[in-house]
Amino acid sequence: MSVSSLLSALLMLASTATASHFYGGSMTFSSRKNPDGSYMVDIRFKEAFHGCDSNDNWSCRSGNCGSTSYVSGRVDSSSNGGSWCQTEGVMKRTVPNNSPFQLHQSSCCWIYNTVTYSGNWQLLTHIDLGVRSDTSQPNRSPVATTLPIVRVPQNCPRNYNLLSCDQDNDQVRCRYGVLSANECGMCNQHAGFTLNQNTCTLSYGNSSVLGVYAFELVMEDYPTQSISLNYTATAAAVRTPYVSGSSNPPLSKIPLQFALEVEAPAPSCTEGEYLPRFIHPTPLHGEHLQARVNQELEIRVKATATYSSITDVVFSGPLNSTKETTTTGEYVINWTPTSDNFGQHFPICFIAEGQHGSRNYQSEMRCVIVVVEAAGPKAQVTCSRDTMSVSVERATISGIHGDHLRLNNNASCLVYSNSTHVFTTFSLTGCGTQMEETEEHLIFKNTIVTFDDPRHVITRKNEIGIEVMCKYQKKSSISTRFDAHRQAVNITERGFGSFSYQFEFYQTDSFRNLIDPNTYPVEYNMGQAIYMEIEPVNLVQNTEVFLESCVATPYDNPNYPISYPIITNGCGVDETVHIYTSHESS
Repeated sequence: MSVSSLLSALLMLASTATASHFYGGSMTFSSRKNPDGSYMVDIRFKEAFHGCDSNDNWSCRSGNCGSTSYVSGRVDSSSNGGSWCQTEGVMKRTVPNNSPFQLHQSSCCWIYNTVTYSGNWQLLTHIDLGVRSDTSQPNRSPVATTLPIVRVPQNCPRNYNLLSCDQDNDQVRCRYGVLSANECGMCNQHAGFTLNQNTCTLSYGNSSVLGVYAFELVMEDYPTQSISLNYTATAAAVRTPYVSGSSNPPLSKIPLQFALEVEAPAPSCTEGEYLPRFIHPTPLHGEHLQARVNQELEIRVKATATYSSITDVVFSGPLNSTKETTTTGEYVINWTPTSDNFGQHFPICFIAEGQHGSRNYQSEMRCVIVVVEAAGPKAQVTCSRDTMSVSVERATISGIHGDHLRLNNNASCLVYSNSTHVFTTFSLTGCGTQMEETEEHLIFKNTIVTFDDPRHVITRKNEIGIEVMCKYQKKSSISTRFDAHRQAVNITERGFGSFSYQFEFYQTDSFRNLIDPNTYPVEYNMGQAIYMEIEPVNLVQNTEVFLESCVATPYDNPNYPISYPIITNGCGVDETVHIYTSHESS
């Protein structure tokens, strides 16, 4: 009796080494003047709910808010703290002039909590695009973000420094929202907490009531000296520095709202015991990091705790930022700025989470500011199965000397040049190339650096360090039919390299005599053994193939609802399956 079927295998290349749903929101803006005299306002707003849905429900409360386009996406989520998801939306509003206007959003309800119960929420942003007399540019709001919910043990005092950065170097202040101004929904000022309005620091001291506290704050910027704001459609206005007790208006005001949960007491409040503690290479709070247009930024975060296991790093960052975990326990936040982001500042905040038994603990919250600079050197990196090729345009690097470049200070790994480019090709396992493993990728990195001739007394070359990188996806699906032979299958993701795998049939368990592909389809009698082999075309040093799953289906569709499992999670589920590896001498 003959059998005709299809086998699908999932390969993984592994290194051997409710109604009450609102968690808070924020908004920032910047603008630029169009050639026709109108203004394009870039508005970024974050919101957090139980689900990951995001909508542009902002209404125009006053002024001319113009026409708008809108995109949004998920930033991060967590099952802890009530299970939340934060999204960021990016609005581009075209307004006819630079007169002030206000955006408003409101609904029901804040997440249910035992402290204030659930109530309505409101967000209000005051946008003033008046041209400043000190910078000759429209005013820009402070940039800030926060995690949707932060958690603290009842017995552990903690300060939350709500990072506020103003690109115009204005004085930034934080205050509680006012209900009559439509700046908040519940408008509570909770006992046990202190808000330093000058530094935007929220301090938790002690609270007798466990539960979730909603904080509805407003962030405002004031000039450090008197300035005028000039408008195209109305008379100029004067803005002065903040004076306590005065009614002088701010330059702008943006919402900053979040939840804070006071949990049961912890056995210790010392960071690094139960509460996670950040360690190298985690950046410091308030640090400014440089990013370049169209180049991926990496922020590496690592935490430790003696009695807790680090389970996650949650973060709040710009749209299209992602997070990966390495096998060394680092969490890598990635983001690639676009040309629209040039010259702007973006806040990113993160918290480490650790678990001890059924309890989850949070570290301090750290925030950094990413400053987006112009695009760097124009380089092309080609990732093959076992090599990396790099070509860099010389005109995009000032002061480069093509005869004084090499890889990773390895004297035997030179970088070559001609009149237009510097270039090199090297092995993924040579020239000091470093391999890193995450849950989804194998990453190979090297650096092109300058070097000096030791015979020369004077150094005349600029120091240059160009990091080059290839990413390879670890998981891939391949399939082959009994009645059709297929060539090696290449699995490629855009911007990634590719690994190739071969799926073959053999005559015996010696796996020496390959069944001629010209004889396909192969026919088997009932009860006859089938000998199959899956191997990579090129194998990277210190890695091995892990066959995660294998199924037989009637048609060429690995997701077909009718299938017979042969291997699941690396283990044979059919009693006739025997798995051999290249480690076995026989």
